[in-house]
Amino acid sequence: MFCSVLLATGAMAVAAGAQAPVAARPAANAAPISAMAAQRQIQQWIRREGLLRHIVRPPAGMLKYPYLIPGAHYYQMFDWDSYFMGVALSYPHRGRALADTVRDFLHFTNLRAAYPGYTPREIARHGLWSLPEMCKPFLAQMALRASLTLHSAAWLRPDWRRLAATLEYWRQARHSPDGLFTWFDGVESGVDNSPAVSSAPADRTEGVDLACYLVREYRAMAALAGMLHHPHAAAAYARRAAALTRRIQTRLWSAQDGTFYNRDSRTGKFIRVPEWTNLTPLWAGVATPAQARILITRHVLNPQEFWSRFGIRSLGPASPKYNPGHGYWRGPIWIISSYMVMHGLLRYGYTQPARELAARTVRMVLHDFQTTGGMHECYDPRNGRGLFQGHFESWDLLAAHMVGEAETGYDPTAIPAAATGADTAAN
Repeated sequence: MFCSVLLATGAMAVAAGAQAPVAARPAANAAPISAMAAQRQIQQWIRREGLLRHIVRPPAGMLKYPYLIPGAHYYQMFDWDSYFMGVALSYPHRGRALADTVRDFLHFTNLRAAYPGYTPREIARHGLWSLPEMCKPFLAQMALRASLTLHSAAWLRPDWRRLAATLEYWRQARHSPDGLFTWFDGVESGVDNSPAVSSAPADRTEGVDLACYLVREYRAMAALAGMLHHPHAAAAYARRAAALTRRIQTRLWSAQDGTFYNRDSRTGKFIRVPEWTNLTPLWAGVATPAQARILITRHVLNPQEFWSRFGIRSLGPASPKYNPGHGYWRGPIWIISSYMVMHGLLRYGYTQPARELAARTVRMVLHDFQTTGGMHECYDPRNGRGLFQGHFESWDLLAAHMVGEAETGYDPTAIPAAATGADTAAN
């Protein structure tokens, strides 16, 4: 059953520094609000507070074009945050801010870089904040999402070669002999304190998530190449996506444990950490149907692992690093991981669990709005309490659409299959 404790039980504590409640809660014996009604209330709140305007900044300093920020106290643009904010902005048909953010990133591609294609993952108007960490492979996905929203990829023509260079960076600087790719450290991966990514020494972890993001990048490049009438490039990128998919299925899958794992590039051994990034092959459509069935039934839907009353835990309780109340990425729920897993469940035919996950997430976020006036970076899986930075927008904005997407099957992150011939679950 959908979890209704957020709206039907006693008040929950909010994160330190949270604002006083701004809306009355329903009485303890009130009927739980429907998931769709909760989604509509979030949409109304976002419109009323102008949150879609808050995340767009005008050109300033080093940044030549308008750019996206995650809200809260942030003032710099980030890689994957920008992509998922662009997904949220696609609903009101606002693609220009995401396209301009891509142009800002690409302005710094190859700029004083040791490796061709290097692009910093985090840029502010006064400086680069992430050297030597690379921009995560989301730029082609950003460019595709912006082009689909704008109904044209013509804006990308002047920067096409720079965008292609960012993919070559991974092939030249981070390519392992086994055909996979390495994260420099946990911060570069976006899962900052991930116990599954080695930071000391750096540049040794073959990430499941990294490989999946690159599969999607290749598919997005194939789609964009088709839109820009580069048929040979489209075919080449589609082949790369298919080849990397096969490597993930064979090199990063543990048949013994029924899950994907990161791998140590130097020893070849699995890094057996029950982290949510092991589930990204579901979102990317990389898992075979048999792998997906095992992964979902044994791990995703297991209350002792990832499945919680409020969403997907970022780290399984079996890990000694599990810290649900203060662990940042070591246990708390993040909207982005729940969102990816929801679409992974839909992709492989687990419709009802996907709808339940969407409902739990949306009710949790609505409760956060009602009690603090905003959204948080992440949430405690035991009670749904907001953790860390409050008034965080970024990918939390996707909560305004999760129930609708789960009900209809619509996926705004999908890469058009007709353009790539490769975006299917059965590989």
